[in-house]
Amino acid sequence: MQTLDDKRRIVRHRVLKEGKIVMHNNLSVVDCSIRDLSEGGARIRCKDQPAVPTDFRLLLPADRRIRDAHVVWRKDDQLGLQFTGEWKPAPPRKW
Repeated sequence: MQTLDDKRRIVRHRVLKEGKIVMHNNLSVVDCSIRDLSEGGARIRCKDQPAVPTDFRLLLPADRRIRDAHVVWRKDDQLGLQFTGEWKPAPPRKW
């Protein structure tokens, strides 16, 4: 029997990284943790999941990179993301 992981076109890597959900033209930020990461998307955990819009930018503070993302599923405190842009250097700002 094939699992969901077997059907993925892009390999996901388990990670545990700090992330920031950046929204509303950089005016609002919500903390999150990144649990799985691939070139095409990610699985994140967020305590304030209902406050997260469908489209936002995911910031990796340790890597100083940011990328546009779209929520494709939500369950409890987790969100599944599809990346809709390329990684870019994060803007100079204290998050």
